[in-house]
Amino acid sequence: MNDYKKIRTIRYMGNKNKLLDFIIPEIKKITKKGEVICDLMSGTGAVAYALKNRNTVYTNDIQYYSYVITKAIIENNTIRLDSNTAIKDLKAKYEENLKLRKYNFFEVNFSDTYFSKDQCIEIDSIRYAIEQIDNEYKKDLYLTALMYAMSKCESTSGHFAQYLPKDHKRVVALRKKSIFDEFVTKCDDFKDLVFSSYHNKCFNLDYKELFKLEEFKDVSCVYIDTPYTGEQYSRFYHVLETVTKYDNPTLEFKAKYRTDRFMSNFSLRSTVKEEFKSMLTILSKENKKVVLSYSTKGLVPIDELEFIFSKIFKHVKLIEKEYKHSTQGKGAIDINEVLFVAYN
Repeated sequence: MNDYKKIRTIRYMGNKNKLLDFIIPEIKKITKKGEVICDLMSGTGAVAYALKNRNTVYTNDIQYYSYVITKAIIENNTIRLDSNTAIKDLKAKYEENLKLRKYNFFEVNFSDTYFSKDQCIEIDSIRYAIEQIDNEYKKDLYLTALMYAMSKCESTSGHFAQYLPKDHKRVVALRKKSIFDEFVTKCDDFKDLVFSSYHNKCFNLDYKELFKLEEFKDVSCVYIDTPYTGEQYSRFYHVLETVTKYDNPTLEFKAKYRTDRFMSNFSLRSTVKEEFKSMLTILSKENKKVVLSYSTKGLVPIDELEFIFSKIFKHVKLIEKEYKHSTQGKGAIDINEVLFVAYN
């Protein structure tokens, strides 16, 4: 019987919810209850949330939308939501924006791309209403619900790298969905959030900057889920970055990418090995325990990554598990997830 909770926030490439039974026991084997565990590239915070009852958890991600999600479910220990609260908090301001269009960035820039014009007006209006909320954790929960609603209704094959043509057979049904209705319904998923007695912290930094912080000295174990492939997460989820920041960015190309997209060295074949060496060397010198997830389909072959680990840490163990991996709209394929467990 598992003693940890799962949570689904948004549809997300590489989400670890299906692999928690594989990952969490290995982290527990090398850590004690209450110790500080850092989820270094936390994404939607699935691993951190599963550890929230047992440990002090720090999360970090360079993407702002991820920071919003983890603040909502990891750092937050005071606010829960439901659909009735959402309507009470937001409906009046939502309707105000429907009339006055004080927020209209999505209507102007994204109509008939990833969403219909009416859906874009809904997104702008929800976002306007959320901005009026004073409590930061409540705001983060509402933003997470909005991201979920957008990922549920997007006119795409499962991500925001490109949108489907208006005459595609899937688009008609998707554009009939109400962003507001999906948003309100999602808020009920936050009725029973896990609260913790630990003081969790969330960061929105390049991981190298996190390593320099005073708080990082308290970390006992670091869980790492780097990108595996040459696909940049900022390409797949740039729309979520834009809706959470709502900073009127300059957009480029047909796909409406932000011009300030972050590019990870873990997704570049020319830099990935050196990036691993640099990161792991710092963690070894700081005497951190490491649990790292990687894929047999990753840019770095498993034997080469094992060699890098063995040169840096005294003790290295590999555990492998086969599972079905989502290919973002193209079905699922069987791949192997490998955990590297390392310490000195």
